[in-house]
Amino acid sequence: MSDVNLQRRVKRHIQAPEHDFFAVTAPGLEDLCAAELANLGAAQTTSLAGGVAFHGRLEAMLQANLWLRTAGRVLMRLADFRVRTWADLTRQAAAVPWELLLPADGSSLDVRVSLHESNLHHAGRVAEEIFWAAAKAMERQGLTAPVKALPGQDDALILQVRGVDRRASISLDTSGAHLHKRGYRQATAKAPLRETLAAALLMLCGYDGSRPLLDPMCGAGTLAIEAALMARALPPGLGRDFAFQRLAFHRPAAWAHLQKTAAANALAVPPAPIFAGDRLKSGLELAQANAARAGVAQSIQWGQADFFERPAPTATAGLVVINPPYGKRLGSVSQAEQIVRRIGRHLAEHYRGWRCGVVLYLPQWAELLGLEQIASLEVPHGGLKVTMFCGQVAG
Repeated sequence: MSDVNLQRRVKRHIQAPEHDFFAVTAPGLEDLCAAELANLGAAQTTSLAGGVAFHGRLEAMLQANLWLRTAGRVLMRLADFRVRTWADLTRQAAAVPWELLLPADGSSLDVRVSLHESNLHHAGRVAEEIFWAAAKAMERQGLTAPVKALPGQDDALILQVRGVDRRASISLDTSGAHLHKRGYRQATAKAPLRETLAAALLMLCGYDGSRPLLDPMCGAGTLAIEAALMARALPPGLGRDFAFQRLAFHRPAAWAHLQKTAAANALAVPPAPIFAGDRLKSGLELAQANAARAGVAQSIQWGQADFFERPAPTATAGLVVINPPYGKRLGSVSQAEQIVRRIGRHLAEHYRGWRCGVVLYLPQWAELLGLEQIASLEVPHGGLKVTMFCGQVAG
């Protein structure tokens, strides 16, 4: 097939129509992600277990990868079908227009399979069927077929195959590296909060940049950095690479325009001050280095200080966000509980009228903080279940 004919088919069948997409999230973050997608103008958003389904043209997928703060991946649904026998799987896989999707450069392809009470009982065979359907389709068009990814290969394109009961779906990962990998956090402290969870805590607290923010135990600086990105309306995906840039339907000019528009509309400084501190100089330097890579080091006011020895940084009540040490990861459970008690006492003395967002190892510890109007969210973090709380410090 000529390049001209191929490009015409890409435009007609991939670039022009609308598609179904799925934003993958950590359990508990689905509704926050759905709200993000709604703000981006995505159509037909539906929260499901493990993510949010949405609909739109390719620009909706580009915007999702660029802007979503709580999602881990954005999948493009290629097929969703009823499956009773292997013949159903092979027929559906063969019907996918692989030559319009995959690059003709012999890229590595990783087929990942998840089966739950499915009629398809052998994940390895499913992966083989899907891979060879894609490879043969490319070869029939005179294009270079993909090669199988090696175990642990980071740069491979990813196909996600999911079988549940009598249905199966085939999806193409458009993100590549997990979306929490913004690219700025090359130096980490102990038990750092994943970027997507930091953004989720800020959203849970209703942070919009209009009020002062303090992260007094900043560690790697993730909470303060995510706050600065949000306050300045900077997309978390600006400046990083995505899998969709390697796909056959990618339009570099359209992607460059979205990035340029986002950068032009960003604020030069946050509307209200953002403060970050740590009692250790080494921790503070680590956070500042990460903030510099994120391009927001000058948007944050840094200070080496012990939270329990400092008053509120401003007379205007704002939001204080804390990811304190907690049991099983840093210190003992009893030590973690004592820290939460100290936080509650310090908030009551110096932060009346402020809102407080905090990550707690045990949900019952929330009562130790003395907060009112509490909102909460249970999320996985570092192999544990933790609870994020936000409430008003009694004043």
